[in-house]
Amino acid sequence: MPGKKQKSESNSPQDLVLFKNKEAAKIKKSDKFTFETIDQEDKIKLLNDFRPYGGHYVLSLQLSNESLAPISEVKVKISFPLFFTIIRSYPPTLYLPESFEEEGMSKVNIEFDELNERSSKKINLHFAPLSLGNEGEIRTIVSYVNNKDYVRVIDSDPVSIILDKITINPKIIPSSYIREFSQIPGMKRAIISLGVGILSKGDPGFYFNILEQVFLRNNLQLIAKDADKKILWFFGSDLESRDDVLVVGQIVSDKVEIIGSSKNHHVLISFLTLFSNEFKEQILISELVTSLDQIYDLECKYCGAVLPFFPKRGEEVTCRKCNYEQIVW
Repeated sequence: MPGKKQKSESNSPQDLVLFKNKEAAKIKKSDKFTFETIDQEDKIKLLNDFRPYGGHYVLSLQLSNESLAPISEVKVKISFPLFFTIIRSYPPTLYLPESFEEEGMSKVNIEFDELNERSSKKINLHFAPLSLGNEGEIRTIVSYVNNKDYVRVIDSDPVSIILDKITINPKIIPSSYIREFSQIPGMKRAIISLGVGILSKGDPGFYFNILEQVFLRNNLQLIAKDADKKILWFFGSDLESRDDVLVVGQIVSDKVEIIGSSKNHHVLISFLTLFSNEFKEQILISELVTSLDQIYDLECKYCGAVLPFFPKRGEEVTCRKCNYEQIVW
């Protein structure tokens, strides 16, 4: 009968396979992570490095999340001495608010919403010394909310900074040695490029004479001079460290440039800071400008390369290295 046949088929062992008990059990054993069960302790790490870079210094921060869950409400608080100023940050898309003074220190706060699991974020802050003969420290504190909604704080070790005043000892070398000195292995090279923000075009000869006076007043030895091309070559050494420094001053494309070469990067930065500060002061004394804010550092705002020329007010200039268009003043 048809009814009995159907009952017999429903009791067939083959039909029991349709339940797939083994596969269901396998699914239950698969690993599933939830934020509540992930331990983030000691898996959020902060690395920092402070070193000379070109004519200034760079603080590199790397925040790493080695856990399997994100962290949120990340706040990076950086304190640094008043004799430093931040001139640039990386990545260029990073929003960097104005620094403020608090408890005798300059401070800046950087915030971002989240740092994903197994990821890291790197930030570079470029600092220029404002003066010499100072010492201080840089501190970095990071706070965040972990996957259990607890606030956690990481406090980095302080970075000590000493910017000694320099005493320059003149040193005579033949002009033929200039090229050879610049090519010594391990030689560091840096440049300070400035533009004087006045509406009328400045006199290159006037700037050239001020540069020469600044170098001579600081006891550098004149090695060579090309008055037509507006280039000066001076040589000297730091009396304390005994490290030699070749200094070139030039006026080119409406820029005033001071170029230094030395094997000691810290000494090189001190030389450039001293000479650029004195040049700015002389321009201010000459009443060409009414404020030091009218003298502009001609570094690309995006990559830090020296701009090809000092533009007129409101004129765009394109960086030759990264093609970033910018207005200097």
